[in-house]
Amino acid sequence: MPRFSFAFDPRYRLVDLALGVTPASTWVELTENAFHARFGPWRVRTDLDNVAAARVTGPYSVPKTLGPAHLSLRDRGLTFATTSREGVCVEFHRPVTGIDPLGLIRHPGLTVTVAEPEALVEALRSEGAPPVQIDDPRQEQAAEDELHTMSARELRALADERGLRHTSSMKKADLVELLEARLDESLVDELAPPS
Repeated sequence: MPRFSFAFDPRYRLVDLALGVTPASTWVELTENAFHARFGPWRVRTDLDNVAAARVTGPYSVPKTLGPAHLSLRDRGLTFATTSREGVCVEFHRPVTGIDPLGLIRHPGLTVTVAEPEALVEALRSEGAPPVQIDDPRQEQAAEDELHTMSARELRALADERGLRHTSSMKKADLVELLEARLDESLVDELAPPS
């Protein structure tokens, strides 16, 4: 079964090494019926049929990717990152454990900065997970641009339509980031329909 190595940015090496995040201890592996991601001391393991979707994402900000596993305070998503360039956002049907050793915090998604993100998405597709794919990257960029032009009120309404909660006190930049993280084909079509 396939194993995917992480892409290591040279700027991250010293911090990663101090945390035990090395090429030997950092990978994503798909077995016959399991999805397993390791990031030094942090691990996510779940049944392969728990993978709901996957898509290539990025680039990311360095502060949100440099260092240990990152927990999103907004949606409890988890990030295993060794670069800010690109990665794969994997969404789960049932939230998984990963950030804490007791498993008290559960994550609806995991972003991994593997060296071959398209290959991981393709492997998940061949294993039966329906990846979220956007056919035209220009459409995705147009949708992201549209999010940036919307008012905070419009962004909150859009977030509410998509079932996202606790957005009433969020600033515009946070709303844009939240919606960009959930950018899928239906949202792209809504914001930037094909011409």
